[in-house]
Parts: sequence; structure tokens; C-alpha cells
Amino acid sequence: MSVKASGGSSVARPQLYQTVPVATIIQAEQQDRFLAGGELSALSEYFRSGTKRLEIASTITQNSDLIVSRAANRIFTGGSPMAYLEKPVEAPVQEMAMAGAGTDVSRTMQLGTATYVESGGGFFEGFRNIFSGSTGGPAPAGFRPINVARYGPSNMQKSLRDLSWMLRYVTYAIVAGDPNIITVNVRGLREIIENACSGDATLLALQEMRGASLGYFKNDAVAAGIVSDYFEIVINEFKAPNPGDKVRQRPSSDQQGLQLPQSYFNAAERRPKFVMKPGLSAVEKNDVVKAAYRQIFERDITR
Repeated sequence: MSVKASGGSSVARPQLYQTVPVATIIQAEQQDRFLAGGELSALSEYFRSGTKRLEIASTITQNSDLIVSRAANRIFTGGSPMAYLEKPVEAPVQEMAMAGAGTDVSRTMQLGTATYVESGGGFFEGFRNIFSGSTGGPAPAGFRPINVARYGPSNMQKSLRDLSWMLRYVTYAIVAGDPNIITVNVRGLREIIENACSGDATLLALQEMRGASLGYFKNDAVAAGIVSDYFEIVINEFKAPNPGDKVRQRPSSDQQGLQLPQSYFNAAERRPKFVMKPGLSAVEKNDVVKAAYRQIFERDITR
């Protein structure tokens, strides 16, 4: 007697997010052909900009607290929002001579009175921001900052976590050279956030993080273009309407499959699909059959 750890539905395999080289090679391998000229050019461009992408991700990572702080200060008022940002537990570091100063900082963090100083260009940059306003653009009509005390510690922790999470996924996509990881995880998120917070506030925070991140690449037009493009993808995906649900197919013809959000469907592993169109030539049809055999039996089969 065999025991199956399944409820009867098909196995759900999470999608492995791919970089540009892996996605390009897999596509050519599935079609059983050599890499085309356009694909080789895309790979060349990806490797050429690899160092630049790593530098961008490193800069954003090193200044992530300041970037999130500027976004949080734009949408929250009446307290210190960054006091609610939870960070991963790190290994203990060697104690410094000023041990008392560390105690004071931890105490202010608990009381919610800690303050953070933003860096992004020195005195003249701050003087310019006084007259030019925020770098994130105008606030939506009717937007009002959220009071920290009324919002509550639990909601503050979730909001700061979400802002840091989105910034982190921007760095993932930049390093991978593929925005698909952003599309899968951000699309449809606005409806969930609006149930507890404000979609306009989150959108304004994303715009502020984009402006804060671009401030570190003022002298590098190429890096600024990359950062702007990926933040634009995050903002557009957050604005996009929530996609409809997907219904899984079941072996039975008279029973409906499990209904799941489309975000689950987008995050699932894609199965290769081969289509034999009537208009294909004999050579193209043979290539389709050969590729299907190769994917199913993992070897070339000839008649």
C-alpha cells in the first residue's frame, strides 16, 4: 500500500527565477538549435554590463536604510518610522569603547524617538531639497500622511517590512538582468496592501525610493537609467489591476479544478508546450517533433 502526500491536485513547482544567460540558453535548448545572433548580442550586453549591475546593487544595499527612511518619512508623521524596521539577526560584533552610546541608541529605538540623518549630497543637496521639494514627485490628490501612533506598532512593522522588501527585489532584478521576479511578486499586491494600509501611500513611497536611489548615481547616466527602468517596472506593476483567478484543470471532466490567484499561476514553473501549426514547412515540423522527443525522452529519437 502506497501513501501519497497529495490532495489529488497536480504538483505545484515554484518557478526558479532565471538570469538572462540561463533563460536564453534554455530557450535555444528547448528548440534544439544554436543561439541566434540576437540572443548572442543580448548575452554580450548582459555580460558587458555585469560589473555595472553589481555596483548598482551594492550601492543601493549599502544605503538601503537611508532610502527606506526617506520613503517612510514622506508618508508617515508623528514619530520615527525607522524605529519599526526589523532587520535580520546578525552575528555579534566586537564591542566598541563607547558602550554607553549603544545603550542609549537601543533605548531610543524602543521608545520610538530615534532619529535618522539622511545622506545624499551634503549641505547643498539638503538646501536644494528645501526649495525643490521631495525627489519622489507630487503626492496623489487627497493624500494625507499617516500618523505613526494611530497606525500602531504592528502595522508600522509590516509597512516598513514591505518597503524594504520591494527595494530588495529591485536589487535582485538588477543583478539578474530580468524584471520577471518583480512582475511575479508585485502585480496584484496593491489590493492586498489597500486592505490594511493605503495604496496611494505605498505608491508615493515607491516614487520616493526611486528618487532617493537615483541621487546616488547623478554622475553615472548609465547606472541612473538602469535604476530608473527597474523602479518604473515596480511602480507600473503596483498600479496594474489585480489579475483574475486561474482555475486548474482536473483529470475529471465534470469537476472544477482548484481556483487560485493568478499570482500563484505566474509563479509556477512553466511546462514546455509544443504547437504544430498547419503552415509550417516539413523541416520546421520535423524540428518541432525532434524538440518534443528531446524534452520528453531526454535524447534524440530518429525514425
